[in-house]
Amino acid sequence: MSAARGTRVRTLRRRRAVAVLGGIAIVAATAYGVSRLGDAAGGGGEPPETTGATRPAELLALQVVGTSDPLLALVGSGAGERPPAFFTIPYELTMTVPGQGEATAAQVAGLEAPTMRVAVSNAFGVWAERYAVMDLERLAEAVDGAGGIEVPVPGTYSTEAGDLGPGPQELNGEQVVALLRVRDRSGEARWASVVQGLLRDPIAVGDEDLLASSGPEGVERVLEGAAGAGPSLFPTVSVASSVLVPQQPDLDREVARVFGWGLPVPVIVENGVGAPGLGEDVAAMLLPEGFRVVVSQNAEPFGYERTKVIANGAAAVADAERIRRALGVGRVGVSRVPSGIGDITVIVGEDFTE
Repeated sequence: MSAARGTRVRTLRRRRAVAVLGGIAIVAATAYGVSRLGDAAGGGGEPPETTGATRPAELLALQVVGTSDPLLALVGSGAGERPPAFFTIPYELTMTVPGQGEATAAQVAGLEAPTMRVAVSNAFGVWAERYAVMDLERLAEAVDGAGGIEVPVPGTYSTEAGDLGPGPQELNGEQVVALLRVRDRSGEARWASVVQGLLRDPIAVGDEDLLASSGPEGVERVLEGAAGAGPSLFPTVSVASSVLVPQQPDLDREVARVFGWGLPVPVIVENGVGAPGLGEDVAAMLLPEGFRVVVSQNAEPFGYERTKVIANGAAAVADAERIRRALGVGRVGVSRVPSGIGDITVIVGEDFTE
C-alpha cells in the first residue's frame, strides 16, 4: 500500500458512515440530473485553458461559525479581464454531501472543515483548493486589526452594538459580529454584505485568525486575488414542495461565467465496500477534474472487490476513462440504459482502499 493511499484509508475510516438517500433526496437529485444529462457528456466538463484571461479562478471555501446561521461562501480570485467574485450559500439549501448523502446548509456548516470544503465544492461543481474557518471572536479581531471594514449594510438594524445601516458603513469588529447575530429574515443579505466588506480591502489572516484552514498563505493569496469582489446570484428552485436545491443549469452557467470553470459532468457514486467516507475521498479526487457527485449512496449489496466505472451511454466513455485515471483503479464499462441522473456511475470497490 502506498503512503498516500494509506493516509487516505486511515482518514476515511474516521469519517461517518455513508447515508442512504431518502425519497425527497432522490427527487432533488433527479431534478438536477435531468437538467444536465447530455449537456456535459463527452468531455463537456473539461476545465478551460489555464492561461491569460481564461485561467480559472483560484477558489476558497470560507466559513464563519458561532451563530445558528450557516455562514458559508465560495470566493474566487480574478484573472485577466474577469473580475473576482463570490457566492454565498442560501441558508435553506439542500445539497449532496459526497459520502453522506443529502444535507442542508446548516448540517454542512456543522461538519469538519475538510468535509465542509468538499460539500461546498460539490454544490458548485468546482474545486475549492483552499478553505478557511473563523469564529466570531477571531473575525472581530481580524476586522479590528484591519482598522475596520466598509460594509454595504442592506437595511436598518438595531443591534447589541448600536443602530447600523442602511448603506455603506465603516464597521468595527464588534459591529460586524452584532450585524451577523441579528435574528430576522435578512440573514443571507447581511452575510453577503459582510463578505463583500471583508473582500473590499482584504483583511490579512494568519494561523491565529483561523480555527481551521488549508494553510494561511494560500488563504491569504486567494483573498488578495479577490480584492473588490462582488456577490453573484445563487439560483435556487423548490422541489417536492419543500426542498430548496440549486436551479440547474442556471447555477453551473453562472459559476462558469464568473469563475471561468467548465460545466461539471454529473456522476453517481456508490459505496461498494461499506467503509465510511469513501464518497468524500472519491469526490476530492474527481472535483478538480471537472466532475460533480449528484448522488452519493451505498451499493446493494457490499462486497465489490474491484471498482466499476460505468459510462451511462457511449458518449460518456471518454469521461469514464478520465475518472478511472483520476482514481487510479477500476474498470470501465458501458451501460445501454441511461440513469436519468448522472452521466457516469462509479461503484467503489476494495481496490480503492488498498
